[in-house]
Amino acid sequence: MSDPPRTTRGESTGASSGATDPATPTSSKSLFDRLKEHKVAQWTLAYAAFAYTSLHTVEMLSDAQDWPRVVLRLFSFLLLLGVPIVVTLAWYHGARAMRRISGPELLIITLLCVIAGSLLSYLQRQQRIEQVPATVSTVATANNVAPAPRSSIAVMPFVNMTGDASKDYLGDGMAEEVIDKLTEVQGLKIPARTSSFAYKGRNADIRQIARDLGVGTILEGSVRAAGERIRITAQLINAQDGLHLWSHTYDERFTDLFKLQDDLAQSIVGVLTAKLGVALTELKRSQPTQDVEAYELYLQAGAALDGTEPGFRKAISLLDQALGRDPGFARALAARANARLNAAGLGYGSPTTLQDAEHDAGQALSLDPSLAAAQSVLGQINAGRGNWIAAESNFRAAISQEPGDPLFRSAYSLFHLLQVGHMRQAVAQTREAYRLAPADKYSVYGLAVVSTLAGLDTEALASANLAIRLGVPANVMPMPRVFVNAAMRARHFDKAAEYAASTLTPAMRAAGAEPAVRDFYAALADSAKRPAAVLALEQLWPKSPDPFLANEVIYDLAQLDELDAAFTLANKCIRARGCGWGFVWTPEMRPFRRDPRFPAFAEHLGMTDYWKQYGPPDGCDLTSERLSCQ
Repeated sequence: MSDPPRTTRGESTGASSGATDPATPTSSKSLFDRLKEHKVAQWTLAYAAFAYTSLHTVEMLSDAQDWPRVVLRLFSFLLLLGVPIVVTLAWYHGARAMRRISGPELLIITLLCVIAGSLLSYLQRQQRIEQVPATVSTVATANNVAPAPRSSIAVMPFVNMTGDASKDYLGDGMAEEVIDKLTEVQGLKIPARTSSFAYKGRNADIRQIARDLGVGTILEGSVRAAGERIRITAQLINAQDGLHLWSHTYDERFTDLFKLQDDLAQSIVGVLTAKLGVALTELKRSQPTQDVEAYELYLQAGAALDGTEPGFRKAISLLDQALGRDPGFARALAARANARLNAAGLGYGSPTTLQDAEHDAGQALSLDPSLAAAQSVLGQINAGRGNWIAAESNFRAAISQEPGDPLFRSAYSLFHLLQVGHMRQAVAQTREAYRLAPADKYSVYGLAVVSTLAGLDTEALASANLAIRLGVPANVMPMPRVFVNAAMRARHFDKAAEYAASTLTPAMRAAGAEPAVRDFYAALADSAKRPAAVLALEQLWPKSPDPFLANEVIYDLAQLDELDAAFTLANKCIRARGCGWGFVWTPEMRPFRRDPRFPAFAEHLGMTDYWKQYGPPDGCDLTSERLSCQ
């Protein structure tokens, strides 16, 4: 048998309760007193804490289960609708509730809900964002807690002391050749040219450079040239204390440049052998060419490349001259292949430029199968043609031959892994490229682009801002997408529209891209504006069939749930072979990938055989040669 109801002192039951019925007029009390008596503020505060926690819980589930955006919006609306309901309940029941829930209890419950909501918010951010490389020095220092051995040497570009800035190539060439020679010596760790040359022209402390690159010794030097003679001064520096380990001056005729490079590299091996007390392998005496003038033309060509059309034309002309003197100069062939590839990609070449680049790369490899640069050129060409298995082989060969060079990892990620949907591998490769060359603007740029496509916005923004500080123009596509995507994903649609509009080319503006872009972001904020945005996007691409613009239109249409139009345009892009496909694997394109038409679309991309050999794209399964994505 249950005990009878109990009362406490000052409390009664039934109609004799001391609580005031809100339906009974109490004209003697002010509205503030009545609100306080019925605990309206406390109930509202408790509900706000509950809503805060619930909203983050649903947001986490939405991310994990990839629910449509409308679910989160509807839930937010229901929570907002609950506010007047809670106020009403408090008004009618708040005074009675005083017997059950005391003020301290209510405060504790509220605080617990706020803490829980904050923890859920933190966990949600951790799911979306992985470790961010904020600056060059913090990452490098974290990776190199213990001092690096002296047998790890960063060779810096030699300073041009000729008084003629056009002779910079001499110092760069000397350092590059020493790097190549020392790399052949077993027992030495030598960062790639890209890694150490990234500090050229920067007033960086030697000890910081050593920490960034994970080396214990720095080789620096200077070049003086007068008439037929060249003088090289070189010095080895202990990176831990900045003290000199060794220095020497070499003076030779310019025609004996290769002998000078051999002597310098051999001296370094001898000094390290004596200082470290360990045996290093003998230096292999191999020369890139027997023609010194051809070699000088090759160096001049490298210095001419500045990303402009005149720069590419001058570089290719100089390499033509070098190869005219020595047709078997494999390194010059690889350099010309790379110059032609980039010229074609930027629209500077002729209709046969890409085929010429392919021929150069193949000829270079026939002369020297170890040329990673030639393999990378072929990898990019094969990926552009949809020869995915061949491209994979090319890039793997390049990285195997030059594992310390970040450029090949970045190219593998940007031109191949992103296209075939291997996003996690792409992120890993660009992070490794960044680790190898934290001051190289192109490695940082690659990390920014890959991160934004993978949905890692914090990492993408940090990398993009660092790349800009290192000299990458903020408006070079697809860099602006980093800022557009971050603003869009944070639901700052006005800001995203401003970013996107500021990056449009004059040709895109002439085609009417700016109002279409602004309509798109307005439609994301207000679904009532979607029909107008869809119409503007559908009319835009035929006016300006730019590959970047085509990708943008497909991407935008998919986000507006206009999948019919998105697939129509995507199939046109396949036939035109003008589009990249990295954007297809972004978080925003999940509805596109889940559509029943996507397997056939993926088949048209020509990637099925590649996926059968190297695994399906992230988030997808390949069964019975049919792709299905979640």
